[in-house]
Amino acid sequence: MGTAKRVKRQTLMREVRPEMTQDQTAANQLSFNTGRKTAKKNPKDAAPNKKEQRRALLYGSQRKDKHKRELLRKQIEKDLPSLNRAVVPGLKLKRGKKGKKFVADHDSIILERLVKTVGDKQDQVDESKLEKSRRLEEIRDLKRKELERKEQEKQNKLDDKKNELKKTSSVARTMRRKNKRVAEKEAQREEEDLQKSKSEKTAAKKAKKSVSFA
Repeated sequence: MGTAKRVKRQTLMREVRPEMTQDQTAANQLSFNTGRKTAKKNPKDAAPNKKEQRRALLYGSQRKDKHKRELLRKQIEKDLPSLNRAVVPGLKLKRGKKGKKFVADHDSIILERLVKTVGDKQDQVDESKLEKSRRLEEIRDLKRKELERKEQEKQNKLDDKKNELKKTSSVARTMRRKNKRVAEKEAQREEEDLQKSKSEKTAAKKAKKSVSFA
């Protein structure tokens, strides 16, 4: 005979569970922890405690120093050449502010033009139309002089380069002519030596001729 099946008896005790553990929305609204794992907070992001605050008052904030060190490290790594890359010899990368122009100390035209233009923008002076037009004409005249001087400097630089090229070409031409004359003299000397040796050989052959008598 087979054994009788055991029937699981139902508990007659009523179990009361809180509604917050069953209802997810209610648990979220009441910030009730239902046993689920929450994301761990990074201790570095937390606010500094009293010990860190006292240390910051005495020695300064270490977080700022760490941030500065990180920025400095990034700047140094940025300036360093990256590995596994061909570096062109003689190529120097430009660094610094773009469009930065330096003015000579004794450049009166540019300094006067800058003073007039800056004063025009900053100073609020009541002046008539005639005075304003006269002042603007002075600024335009200074700009014109500056452009003419730049063009003259470019032309002088170009002329100097042309003269240098002409000089080098004339030196090269004279050297070529000199080398050609030297080569011609050497060839003529060799030819004379060859003819001399030939004449000596023929003279020696004539002297060695023997006369036979019958």
